[in-house]
Amino acid sequence: MTVGLLSTVAAVFYGGTVSILALTATFARRRTLRHEARSTLAVLVPGRTVESQNVDNATVGPSS
Repeated sequence: MTVGLLSTVAAVFYGGTVSILALTATFARRRTLRHEARSTLAVLVPGRTVESQNVDNATVGPSS
């Protein structure tokens, strides 16, 4: 196998993995699954930070 073919296969596999994780982080019904997918994305995608868990909670503003 050539290096170009291996690079293409690796890029497709990486892209597919990141896409599945992004969809899971967005549309999963369970909060824990969304959080785990976001944590995994933070490891795989450079420069991506993990958002706080308050994003998934019903309260958006400060508690009163």
